[in-house]
Amino acid sequence: MRAWLATAYGSPEVLSLRQLPAPRPGAGEVLVAVRAIGLNFADCAARLGVYPNVPRPPFVPGMEVSGEVTALGEGVLAPAVGTPVAAVPIFGGHAELVRVAATHVRPLPTGMGFVEGAAMGVTGLTADHALYTVGRVRPGERVVITAAAGGVGTMAVQLAAGAGARVVGVASTEGKRRLAKELGAAEVYGYDQYRAAVQAGVDVVMDSVGGALFRPGWRALRPDGRYVLFGFAAAMGARRVRWLHAAVELLRMGVVLPQALVAPCRTLAGFNLSLVPHLAGELQERFARLEQLWAAGRLRPVVGEILPFAELPHAHALLQGRQSVGKVVVTLGE
Repeated sequence: MRAWLATAYGSPEVLSLRQLPAPRPGAGEVLVAVRAIGLNFADCAARLGVYPNVPRPPFVPGMEVSGEVTALGEGVLAPAVGTPVAAVPIFGGHAELVRVAATHVRPLPTGMGFVEGAAMGVTGLTADHALYTVGRVRPGERVVITAAAGGVGTMAVQLAAGAGARVVGVASTEGKRRLAKELGAAEVYGYDQYRAAVQAGVDVVMDSVGGALFRPGWRALRPDGRYVLFGFAAAMGARRVRWLHAAVELLRMGVVLPQALVAPCRTLAGFNLSLVPHLAGELQERFARLEQLWAAGRLRPVVGEILPFAELPHAHALLQGRQSVGKVVVTLGE
């Protein structure tokens, strides 16, 4: 099979297209013939060597795919061979074939194609977990979403607005802010307007950027406010990790003392869905709810770029350079 191998940690140029032995599914696994790859910022972080549990090079990155089941490992009865599925292998997905734990595979609903199937799982579940499980969003609350035009952000805007929240979308360009507005944001701002945007008070902040955004967002939380931090994009440059800049951004975030949580009844929480495999059953149930919203026309994955498999390094560069909106998807086959 063909696969994109990260030969070292680094910029997109470390990705090299190679011929590798086809994998076989082990016990509790399925083998998926990949038809589409959904890129996530986590894939860029893995390539750079700064993602949790990232293998040592050389390795095949790739967190999310869609395709068809071609073989079942020992003890696996479903989904049947030939079933179109979405799958989250965490690593190994930048290839024509990938072995995935059966708990991390879900049949695509009727009418959903491979591109949508590769664009919905990780972003949808991340947004769902941030808003409902950690953020406990309620109707009428003012909810700030940074990177509102990104893969997770576009899903979060739709979910929060659909839950009756007043969504404040924060994005870098006019076009991205316009997209957030179209998806349901009641207010949109650039990062240079962030302090003014949150001064009126907020109930939930859903932040994948961190750094200098943290303090004003934290201070703007109302009583019982919830700050959900699930990324540190402020540390990432267009091609590499900016280590000195990352250190400065960490200092700008400051220190949160325990008493700063108690008196105003604030919550500070962080998460990474790839580190909670014990939630697989619960995440399957949540994805079923996302599918229902999709079937009802109330939720759609936003796909900003579709590129062929041969251009996967360019897809990485687009995503890490913040040149895309929504999800970047790479396709294989016809």
